[in-house]
Amino acid sequence: MATSANSPSWVRTYTKDDATKYQIAYRSNNTWRVDAKGKAVPGSFTTNLQVDRTAIDGGVTGGGASATWTTAATRGPGANGVWERKYLDDDDTTLGYALPDASWSDLNNRSSNFNSQVSNVSANAIAKYFRTLGFGRGSGLSTQEGAIREISRSQGSNNQGSPSEDAVGANQSLRSLPELEVKRNREKYQSRYTYYYPVGLKYNYDQDKLLISVLEYKPRPINRRSNTDGTKTLGIGERAGYTSRVLGSVFLPTPGSIGDTNSVNWGESSINPAQLAASNLFFENVRKGGGEIEGLIEGVGGLAESVGENSGDVKDAVAASLAKAATGGDILTRSTGQIVNPNMELLFKNPVMRDFSFSWKMSPRDEEESKMILKIVRMFKQSQAVKRSKSQVFLKSPNTYKLQWLTANQQEHSYLPKIKEVALKQFAMTYTPDGNYATYENSSMVSYNMTMTFGELEPIYHDDYSNLDQDKDESIGF
Repeated sequence: MATSANSPSWVRTYTKDDATKYQIAYRSNNTWRVDAKGKAVPGSFTTNLQVDRTAIDGGVTGGGASATWTTAATRGPGANGVWERKYLDDDDTTLGYALPDASWSDLNNRSSNFNSQVSNVSANAIAKYFRTLGFGRGSGLSTQEGAIREISRSQGSNNQGSPSEDAVGANQSLRSLPELEVKRNREKYQSRYTYYYPVGLKYNYDQDKLLISVLEYKPRPINRRSNTDGTKTLGIGERAGYTSRVLGSVFLPTPGSIGDTNSVNWGESSINPAQLAASNLFFENVRKGGGEIEGLIEGVGGLAESVGENSGDVKDAVAASLAKAATGGDILTRSTGQIVNPNMELLFKNPVMRDFSFSWKMSPRDEEESKMILKIVRMFKQSQAVKRSKSQVFLKSPNTYKLQWLTANQQEHSYLPKIKEVALKQFAMTYTPDGNYATYENSSMVSYNMTMTFGELEPIYHDDYSNLDQDKDESIGF
């Protein structure tokens, strides 16, 4: 004997290639077996994702009271978290699938949160049904968290390996990392293996990813270099490469929102004729150096004499500027109604560092994945924390990070921006992103929301692009 419970309908908005938007209506149909006493049989729960096919074929949203629902995807007992896509007609597969391609892609894309949404509405529908049975007859399913546990138990979690196994692909390079001194603060984060979320991402070579590596912080060296002409130059060197500084890594799905803003700071500047003459005199004499410095004071005296020999507007402008500097009075404007041309110009001030913010909703599908999320969160929280010296007299910089966009085949992404070494400026966790407290049997949260804001350690320079690909324009660059 089987029993069922349907969720309320909901819609999701999609965008066509021509930028027009459309909506598809869904509902969750949940079925399970009951024993002779009418009690739900554990492990027998099936989730059927249904769409209003009549509305889709008619080009409208649908989902109302008169909706005609068609089962488009099913996940039943023993499915290991894998959805089965249904045909419009099993006897005539040429008619295609009941679920549109956009919906199917959405359902199997963990970063879209659609999978989690289906589980949540299904759990709510099941819990609502069992609450109506009265006290003592809910079989532990009268709450959303209880229903979610049963869905997970029945339908599995698409377990594709354990983080304790040897890694593959891009993770291989991390096995040879040198061990750090024992006396240091903790620096390694499961150093033999890379973290993954979801766990199935480990062997997924069909999905682009973001690789975040924790780095040991190294300041830029201050160098004193001898030049060929015998002079010495004091400057700041390049930061050490990051490969040898990797302390741990995590692969995450590409977040839903990716963007960058490159900025430089320009500001207004003005200089009057007297300032121009004096500044130029000072600048030129200091540049010459040596004995020319002594001529600077004499030159200032000669400035007044040379101005006095001049005539016309230049003489009046310099005289007015000097008079205002000496007395504070604006004699030129009072006597002639004119002002000295301030020679205003927009001048470059300084570069602006870039910030990047990303967010992920993380919904563990089994105990293994819940422990993986715990390790990932712990890694970021601890690596971001300020370090104390052994004497506690000094504070040391936290770890830094390297962010790399990777294609499905683990190559650097050419169509997303390169990011220089960054600091983790803010790390935020929401442990109840759906607005209610819900846990699994091992007390892990049903879902989390993780948000990080990174800031680049260095500005972007013009030659960074040339050094990247010798100006062959093979990628977007920084």
